Amino acid sequence: MIIALENISQLHEVARIRRGWISDVVWSPNGRVLAVASAEGITFHSAEDLKVMGKLDGHDGPIKGIAVNADGTLLASAGADTTVRLWNLRAGGEQRILRGHTDAVDAVAINADGTRLASVGADKNVRIWDIESGQILQVLEGHTDEITSVDYCHNDLLATAGWDSTIRLWDANGNCKTVLYHDSWVRYLAVNANGNRLASASRDASIRVWNIETGEEVLRLDAHVAGADAVAFSPDGSLLATSGRDLAIKFWNTSSGQLVHTIIDHEKPVLALAFNKEGTQLATGSGDNTVRLWQIG
Repeated sequence: MIIALENISQLHEVARIRRGWISDVVWSPNGRVLAVASAEGITFHSAEDLKVMGKLDGHDGPIKGIAVNADGTLLASAGADTTVRLWNLRAGGEQRILRGHTDAVDAVAINADGTRLASVGADKNVRIWDIESGQILQVLEGHTDEITSVDYCHNDLLATAGWDSTIRLWDANGNCKTVLYHDSWVRYLAVNANGNRLASASRDASIRVWNIETGEEVLRLDAHVAGADAVAFSPDGSLLATSGRDLAIKFWNTSSGQLVHTIIDHEKPVLALAFNKEGTQLATGSGDNTVRLWQIG
């Protein structure tokens, strides 16, 4: 059953697993597999019960972020070891190591047609890679502190954010078109399915939703005391899931900004949120070292 405004109060946990230092959770495009990034590597879990289906090892240290391409054949990972790694999921093994960052890599994103990869991290730069060749195409400069999040919007427009309290929107030529501001550092970005809305989670305690075309702030939610950590749009865009330092997962009506449901079940802040493509399941990853699966019914 699709998670929606009218049934969100019926959302309940159906499975959980324990992993060390969970940093990211990402669904396969078909919704059958959940990829989990942690200090223990990358693991793949069944959407039914989170049973382990496979594992990838290779980074020398924790994995800070992951991304999967549109057809589910390639996974990219961002490592504290300063490398980005590309994994051929059809072959089940590592495809390529991308070197260029000079400090920990915090996040990665793959564009819609699967030809480009963006990576960001503690060296304050955005690197754009050609996925087929593994070559660096562009190094984008502008952020003045560590970059913590990256996501592609429509038409290869790229959004980045970080410790300098800014969100920057870059065009395909590497030009910074727009700079948006929070009152404290930005931990997480999410783009809706239509590619026209960007949500940001900040340690200023707010979640903000922006019109990507105009840069206008269309919604501001005073969401989480002591700071917001993660945000995710439901596939149809009607719900926004958020999490923060207060241990809560909150659900908001994106049209009205109304808080419609709150869950406090994790024992530490939730650092990652992901709806599957169908909108029938939500995965959460927390500092309490658990990944939990939620659904209706």
